[in-house]
Amino acid sequence: MANKYASLSDDALVKLYQKELNAVYVGELYKRYSLLVYGLCYKYLKHEENAQDAVTEIFEIILEKLKSHEVSYFKSWLFIVSKNHLMRSKAKNNSLETIDIENISEKFMENEEDLSLNIREHESALLQQAISNLNEEQRTCIELFYYQQKPYQEVASMTGYDLNKVKSAIQNGKRNLKLFMEEKKQQHG
Repeated sequence: MANKYASLSDDALVKLYQKELNAVYVGELYKRYSLLVYGLCYKYLKHEENAQDAVTEIFEIILEKLKSHEVSYFKSWLFIVSKNHLMRSKAKNNSLETIDIENISEKFMENEEDLSLNIREHESALLQQAISNLNEEQRTCIELFYYQQKPYQEVASMTGYDLNKVKSAIQNGKRNLKLFMEEKKQQHG
């Protein structure tokens, strides 16, 4: 039996789900994108079962979020939701693993290049933790603008936020990231 939803666009499936709240429409989106989301999850988690669990969790989140979110480009939005979920999970799992720069082993002290690399990795991990602590609006805009290098207008169309809201979210997000990083650096001396 042919799938009667296979010919519908992503946009049509989203709108039908939002109108009827019938999970069969998101099920079709799952068929289209679960492998793509699995690839992203596996890249982050490096473990098959954890990646499969994350895909399930992400599509459960999608079912909820689609009830209240306007989505212009489903595939881009799905990527953002997936990445946010993975970053939040990673931050939660790594929250107890903070590196005290003063206690870096003497092996690293012997080689300045290794020490410099270790500090950069630490700062990168802190930045990821800081980003995961932003509210969803700020985190999404920051990721699209800085990591995916999308212009303001494209961020606005991808998220459904107006241009001023995007600019404000990026500005406030940058300020919050700076405050978080400064606070963490003060804690570590």
